[in-house]
Amino acid sequence: MSGNGHCFEWTEEFISQERGNHVVQYFFKDSIGESVCAVISSQRSVRHMFYVVAEEFVRVYGAENSIHAGFKSRLRREVVDWLTSMLSKQ
Repeated sequence: MSGNGHCFEWTEEFISQERGNHVVQYFFKDSIGESVCAVISSQRSVRHMFYVVAEEFVRVYGAENSIHAGFKSRLRREVVDWLTSMLSKQ
């Protein structure tokens, strides 16, 4: 996926649902079906996830969207709001 492509949706993929080791990745998809991982979440403790912007996303879109690799969140709601806002900016 190139940095100048317009994303039209985001998806959530459960990579691991092993108890105590949940991993979820959030992807942006463009109109030709290519995707880039935007956020990776991992379980820190029971019922507590930690969300980080993926390095791949920063490489592809960082300069154009003022996104930095240090962005972190503990709330899924914040991540969903951010993903949705990224779509509406395009």
